[in-house]
Amino acid sequence: MTTGAPGAAVESLVGATVDPPREASRARWLPAAVAGVLVVSIALRFLSRPPLWLDEAQTVEIARRSLPHLVAALRHDGAPPLYYLLLHGWMSVAGTSTFAIRALSGIFAVASLPVMWFVARRFRPPGSASPWPAVLLLATCPFAVRYATEARMYALVLLLVLLGLFLFERAWSTGSRWAMAAAAVVTGALLLTQYWAMFLIAVVGLGAVGCLLRGDRRGWRVVVPLAVGCLAFVPWLPTFAYQSAHTGAPWGAPPGLETPLLTLRDWSGGWLSGPLLGVAYYLLIAVALAGHPTFDGSGITFRRPLRRPALLLIGLAVATLYVGVVASVVASSAYASRYSTIVLAPALLVVAFGLAVLPGRARTVALCVVCALGLAGSAWLPAKLRTQAGQVAALLQAAGPHDLVVFCPDQLGPAVHRLAPDAGTQVVYPTFGSAAMVDWVDYEKRNKSADPIAFARQALQRASGRPIWLVYRTGYPTLAGACTSLVTSFTVARGRPEDELAPHGAFEKYTVARFPAAAPPAG
Repeated sequence: MTTGAPGAAVESLVGATVDPPREASRARWLPAAVAGVLVVSIALRFLSRPPLWLDEAQTVEIARRSLPHLVAALRHDGAPPLYYLLLHGWMSVAGTSTFAIRALSGIFAVASLPVMWFVARRFRPPGSASPWPAVLLLATCPFAVRYATEARMYALVLLLVLLGLFLFERAWSTGSRWAMAAAAVVTGALLLTQYWAMFLIAVVGLGAVGCLLRGDRRGWRVVVPLAVGCLAFVPWLPTFAYQSAHTGAPWGAPPGLETPLLTLRDWSGGWLSGPLLGVAYYLLIAVALAGHPTFDGSGITFRRPLRRPALLLIGLAVATLYVGVVASVVASSAYASRYSTIVLAPALLVVAFGLAVLPGRARTVALCVVCALGLAGSAWLPAKLRTQAGQVAALLQAAGPHDLVVFCPDQLGPAVHRLAPDAGTQVVYPTFGSAAMVDWVDYEKRNKSADPIAFARQALQRASGRPIWLVYRTGYPTLAGACTSLVTSFTVARGRPEDELAPHGAFEKYTVARFPAAAPPAG
């Protein structure tokens, strides 16, 4: 921020020229408002208290293992290793409480804010506003807040993409060798953090090759770091090949061609503020691309030419998503909105460019409205109940050490097992394996070939007349009513269950039924 007179500080902050009589007033409240927004948004990134849900519990179970076992476990999970290795080291220092585990993502998320400031400075069009609006947009984005409060790799992905944007732009502009070397490191780190980084790298690489074909030798400043960075992925290739052949998400549908165009909606959060924020994002991107100030500076008009910095960044984002969509369709792979984290940073930069085009007062009002909508959509996220695992774990405290606890499907196991690992003898359908971790290898094939009647018969034998706790949820794809069949089989053998918990309230819902001990044989 510019130092000196209060008016200059305010002008630097919002990129607007203010009238002298108003300078002192705005100099007092505007920096304080920005600081308040940042403090609140940072706090939201560390306030999440609900138990870890499936994906988080699975992540922690893998990361807690010794390094050789960690890598082996990832072959059965389907993710690259970097975040798990970092979490492994973090837990050895910070512990394994829910707060400590999620705090690592919070730290990555907070580190992204100053990096966004530097990135926005490098990418802003000539004469545009200061980088602070881009920082505030990232700070208040509900999507960014959500994944700052989850023990998953997506906050790290966002940080690495921002670092990559800064380093590649600097390498392109200056030819700096240290920037090229650092860009290669970030490229390798991204590939080892999220596989969708391949699509981003492919789009950037194709753009750089296109520059070379047009005779712009600066393309080498991008191609070389990308190529060197990709070498870091070579040792992981055998594991990636195995994962590609045997793991995946068989329960989800591949994305459609509309997916990239609807991504802003996914980033905007829920409730009433979410749709309004989504509309604001779309409008500001349109302004960034085609908006131009009117002659008197009091408004904007939409006309050509399109603004090149905004066009390049939004083109990077959209092209990356479309390459990912096509690859997912070809591979029959499912899509989740969290994969779009790979393009969140460039898209928010374009939204910030849209703010810069607006006249001074309209710019300030628009920024305040977007930040308010973002905070409204983010405020409820830390308290959101993501799983009923805590309620299930509390019920299972009544289970005896030899009571049989059956999870159907196995996806319900990790979150509960983390909280109550010693509650009864825990097994999963259909393998009788550990509830600590889901084995995704050939998952659909294994479930479809299983026999729930035979499983129930064997479970009754293992229970040896002791109570059976069935923790289940119907409707999961690939199971074809198997969990309902278990309920029926146990009911026939043991009588009506005691329904201990009904599904409600959380994203990850559970039903718990306790089947009483078998009556001793007469005589």
